[in-house]
Amino acid sequence: MARLGRQSLLPVSVLLLLSLLMGCMAAPKVPIPCLSYRTGGTVRQRHLLVLVRGLGAGNGVFAKQGIIDEIRRRRLPFDVIAPDVHFGYYKSRTFEQRFKQDIIDPARRQGYEQIWLAGFSMGGLGCLMYVRSHPGDIDGVLLTSPFLGWRAIQREIRRAGGLAAWQRTSEDPKDWQRLLWSWIKRRDPAPPIWLGYGENDILAAGGPPLLATVLPAERVFSVPGNHTIATLKTLFLRQLDTLAKESAGGH
Repeated sequence: MARLGRQSLLPVSVLLLLSLLMGCMAAPKVPIPCLSYRTGGTVRQRHLLVLVRGLGAGNGVFAKQGIIDEIRRRRLPFDVIAPDVHFGYYKSRTFEQRFKQDIIDPARRQGYEQIWLAGFSMGGLGCLMYVRSHPGDIDGVLLTSPFLGWRAIQREIRRAGGLAAWQRTSEDPKDWQRLLWSWIKRRDPAPPIWLGYGENDILAAGGPPLLATVLPAERVFSVPGNHTIATLKTLFLRQLDTLAKESAGGH
């Protein structure tokens, strides 16, 4: 999630530059540090929800903002883990490797029946990149105002007539934006993805509406608001209602 206030309205490129100038670009740690929450007391739940943080807040933000309490209040059959996957993992291109080895594989060994990802802002990008490379690992994805690349690539796709008509695809990991949108263009329907975003979101810009064009309409929603904690929390509470329905339906 992003921080409240004026900083949350700055472009992602400015936030990254500020982090570098302030010496806040932490090196990736092995394994990824995590905060874990048992939502049913001492009893392990059947499923696991992985909350993937954004750029502007640490992995403790979910407890501070009452998200963990909201999950408990809804009595969802999910334990929760919040890995501290900061920008250093993306910059070093170790996000997917570490995420699998430190988060997903251990969860499967613990016996969780389903693993869902919930990505906020930059964390939404991480979720999609992980599902692109490991589609069979994940049972569902909840995206909240995901950052999906710079506006130039989105304009390029729209000018081509949309994703179906866009031909400048790439499988080059160094060209991560085209790699991501090439996968979105051709991806299989599983695992299912739900998307929520603010209608006046400056940080996420045109990425979520473009992604919405290839998702089922019933899995996409928006609310008034910008890229602030208040908007992201409103969006995610609705995502939790989706999670409750899907888990009750035996997905």
